[in-house]
Amino acid sequence: MLWGVISLGFPVNQMEMKRMIRSTLVGLVIAAALIRPARAEEVKLGFVDMQRALIETEDGRKAHASLKKAFDQKQKELDEQQDDLKKALEDLNKKRTLLPAETVRQKEAELQERMGKLQQTYMRHQQDLGEKEREATQPIVERLQRIITKIAAAENFTMIFQREALVFFRPHLDLTNEVIRRFNSGEEKGSAPASTGSKPASGKKK
Repeated sequence: MLWGVISLGFPVNQMEMKRMIRSTLVGLVIAAALIRPARAEEVKLGFVDMQRALIETEDGRKAHASLKKAFDQKQKELDEQQDDLKKALEDLNKKRTLLPAETVRQKEAELQERMGKLQQTYMRHQQDLGEKEREATQPIVERLQRIITKIAAAENFTMIFQREALVFFRPHLDLTNEVIRRFNSGEEKGSAPASTGSKPASGKKK
């Protein structure tokens, strides 16, 4: 295909770079937490796989199904336009030697214009789907964060990290299943939205 499939993610090299930076920062934070005075309270760490939680909650499954339907429809439209353009290009190449030079130049200009419009359509679809994804997932993520903060406060966690930033962890530190269970049971449903910039990590319980 001329433009490939629609994608809502970052290029692989950027994703890897971000993952490496996050992992390094998490390592430094953990190291700083473990280097503490002898009388300091015990450090309690946990992590949540936010991506899995987002996908496996009931609301997340519904949002994913809706987004996939929109994605498939946009991709179908894009594929049809690409196929039409490809056929027109192949047809011109077959007739190139039989047509006057001026006609060939005119048809090439027309195809170039269609390619430009197709690329604009691709970018527009990309932006539209990205916006739909943000609108669908933001309320779910905010509610997950409220549940995580509640667990951290109730069980005196020092810090709770996102799984995506970790390269190694002990399975017993995984809070993902508990977060999903609480979400599906209706916990924090209808609560006030989390404050802007809130993260899964939580401070110590006083």
